[in-house]
Amino acid sequence: MSKTNIFESEHNESAVQTIRQTMSVSLNDNGNAVISFAMNRGKGSGAQILSVSDYREYVETLEGFAADGISELEAIDLSPSETVRQTIRSEDGVISFRVRSGKGAKPARVPTGDFDEVVSLLRSTVDAVESAGDSLSGPSAAESAPQNDEDEMEDYELEDDGVTGEEYPADSEDGDEE
Repeated sequence: MSKTNIFESEHNESAVQTIRQTMSVSLNDNGNAVISFAMNRGKGSGAQILSVSDYREYVETLEGFAADGISELEAIDLSPSETVRQTIRSEDGVISFRVRSGKGAKPARVPTGDFDEVVSLLRSTVDAVESAGDSLSGPSAAESAPQNDEDEMEDYELEDDGVTGEEYPADSEDGDEE
C-alpha cells in the first residue's frame, strides 16, 4: 500500500531558521546596498527587501512592537519602518507586516511565539548589514560631499510636483541655473 503525504509542500522551518538561510546584502540595479531575507516560505510569502540605510530603523520599529504590542492602523505607502508601523497585525497566532506597499508586496509572517526571537536575531545583524552595505556601496554621499558654508550653498528653484504638493528642484530648460 502506497502513501502520499498531503503536507509535502508545507514548510515547517521557524522564521529564525528561514531568516538565517536567506539573509543577504547586495547591490540593487541602481547600485544601492539592500538587505534581503525571507521570514517564511511558501505561497503568498516573499523576501523582505529594503535599503541598508533603512534597516536599523526597521529593526528598532519591530523592537517597539515586540515590547509594546500591536494595535490596528490603516496602511499607506510610506518608508519601510513607517510601513511596518502601519501594516503590522497579530491574528490567529501570527504577526504579519510589510516593508513596502503596492503591487507584489508580500507580508512577512511570523508566529507570535517566535517574534521576540526574530527581532533579537535581526537586531544582532544591524551592524554587520550596515558594514556589508558600506563595503558594497563605498562612502556615503554625506561623507563624500564637500562641506560648504551657508553662504556658498547653491540656490535651487523649487517646483510643486502637482500631485502631493511637495516641492522638488526644478530642471532648467537649457541645463543652466537661472
